[in-house]
Amino acid sequence: MIRPAVLFLLLAFTLPTTQAEQNPYTFTEADIQFLSMFTLDNLPDLPDAPSNRLADNDQAARLGHQLFFDTGLSANGEVACSTCHQPERYFTDGLPQSQALGTTRRNAPSIPSALHGPWQFWDGRTDSLWAQALSPLEDLNEHGMDRTSAARYFVTEYRDEYEALFGASDEAERVRALTESASPKQPGEPAQAWSDLDEADRDAVNRVFAQLGKVIMAYERKLDLEPARFDRFVNALQEDKEESRLRNLLTDDEVNGMRLFMGKANCASCHNGPLFTNFEFHNIGAPEADRKNVDLGRFEGVAELQDNTFTCLSDYSDADPEQCEEMRFLKQQGPELVGAFKTPSLRNVNETAPYMQAGQLATLMDVIAHYNTPTPPFYDREQHPSRPHFDILPLKLTVEEQEQLAAFLATLTSPIPDQDKWWQAPTR
Repeated sequence: MIRPAVLFLLLAFTLPTTQAEQNPYTFTEADIQFLSMFTLDNLPDLPDAPSNRLADNDQAARLGHQLFFDTGLSANGEVACSTCHQPERYFTDGLPQSQALGTTRRNAPSIPSALHGPWQFWDGRTDSLWAQALSPLEDLNEHGMDRTSAARYFVTEYRDEYEALFGASDEAERVRALTESASPKQPGEPAQAWSDLDEADRDAVNRVFAQLGKVIMAYERKLDLEPARFDRFVNALQEDKEESRLRNLLTDDEVNGMRLFMGKANCASCHNGPLFTNFEFHNIGAPEADRKNVDLGRFEGVAELQDNTFTCLSDYSDADPEQCEEMRFLKQQGPELVGAFKTPSLRNVNETAPYMQAGQLATLMDVIAHYNTPTPPFYDREQHPSRPHFDILPLKLTVEEQEQLAAFLATLTSPIPDQDKWWQAPTR
């Protein structure tokens, strides 16, 4: 949700005056104050993670780093988390729909920009990064690994590292002794094998499996973003407003695009804050990727959340129930959930095409054109529980303004930190 202070300043953001139209580098103090709210300097510390006591444990992060790049955590020994979340692509893969053991329904969101949000995946079907890390492992189109095998691999191949963090536990011994390929998320024999396990074995597998996700989350919380040109521009505005310095950072078109973003185009109403997202869910009428199998977005995500074994409120969380406010006050129904998807961060957006949840739009100009003259959401009364809510209005920008807006979005690209070990594949 947009913060009140941001909303107030958004409404007050100065549209170009006659002087500014001649010189786009002229800003009022109120403008500069407003723009500063979007810089990485204003990014708060990572949110508390009560459901994961290892979230900020360096030893856990080092282990999670290994696991993130380990192709052994897949049915064919060829797929790792890094297959679809590639550091050189800002932890995306450049595909409309990710390719691993099969083709996924949606594309891979960037990880660094997701660290501050309460919900993960396009539909928010998990409430933590550790729960998010677990879901692809069992997905037959992604890692395709059953739950028991993934847990057994963790406590066997990483036995020393596991015991250094968790000790030599009975649950780990139970998991090592299991030979079945069992999973409640995979049909046929794995599901039957899971039902056949006794309760103590299922609980042991779930605990080890949750620990696997928690150490991967600890690694992901190490992924920092470097300041982009936009950040450096606003910092320069705050320091001395020297026009020659400003012009070396952003071009006229980029500055005019920034003014459009914050003003006339109203992009900042949803794409606000240092990560350019409100982390909320909206239906913007993006083209339906498959009209015979419509994507209900948040509507389905909420249902999955309520059925998820690994939430903040679950037995495998480290949190007290009162700490799980997002789950305790979860919005469970309403037409605004139907076909709604999480507002993506616009950090590095120029380098993370294609766009929308299934890569329906190839370029930023395609995205801007959609917002400029949007089409109402596709509706099929046989598939939709209700007519989808529609959250946007036409922008009515000229072609030049659309190009300027795209130019500004390119200034949100951070340099890839080549010297940062967390952005590199680990050595073991």
